[in-house]
Amino acid sequence: MEKDKELLIEAYFTETLTTSQQKQLEWLLQHDVTFSEVFNFEKEIRDTLIYNKRQELKERFRTLDKQEVKPVRKQARWWYAAASILILIGATWFFLDKQSEVTAEKLYAQYMEPYPNMVTPMVRGDIPADKVMSEALMLYDKRAYSESAVLLQQVYNEHPNDQTAFYLAICQLMLQKPREAITLLEARDWKDTSYFSPVVVNWYWGLAYLQLGDVKQALPRFKLVAESDDSLSAEAHNVVNALENSSYF
Repeated sequence: MEKDKELLIEAYFTETLTTSQQKQLEWLLQHDVTFSEVFNFEKEIRDTLIYNKRQELKERFRTLDKQEVKPVRKQARWWYAAASILILIGATWFFLDKQSEVTAEKLYAQYMEPYPNMVTPMVRGDIPADKVMSEALMLYDKRAYSESAVLLQQVYNEHPNDQTAFYLAICQLMLQKPREAITLLEARDWKDTSYFSPVVVNWYWGLAYLQLGDVKQALPRFKLVAESDDSLSAEAHNVVNALENSSYF
């Protein structure tokens, strides 16, 4: 296939199509049989791989949420095992897109998956059994992040704590508001590890900087995760390697 057509397909999957490229793509899909076949074949492969892996990940999350919170370390291992599925998605994406340039946007899309709700149902731990908090995390489970963020902000204003700040930060990331997420992450000392370790916090902190496009700030966060003895270190190593071998440095 001609190089410009390959670049057009690449731009589609990296969501960097210009208006004129979008029109060109639509025209080719209608009038160029070979191009249409190649495009649809690659799209089917990508969609199938990502869908299957994400379904597996979601099933892990559902299983995890049915467990008792204690022991915490056992639950953490469940989540890390589930999180490791993300690296399979990332590795597959890199294989399919190996000739394209690594970008912060691509890495974020590959690795971002919201952390599971470890607090409700049965509002657990030292967070007050508050109706607003319960409703906020019910909305979080439904991926209604905008509505959840409003309620979480209300709870955080009244009872500042690490758990509420963390889930509010995740909501902000899902709403494409990395600056707000980073502000929340910076405001806490993250001493409470009842529901997640500092390694998990640094993982999402790095993702927040990736979404912002600030690779130089993201890299140290992922290095902290990579240098830990945590299960997330393997995923973080891949992100670090991708960034260090990219055009950013």
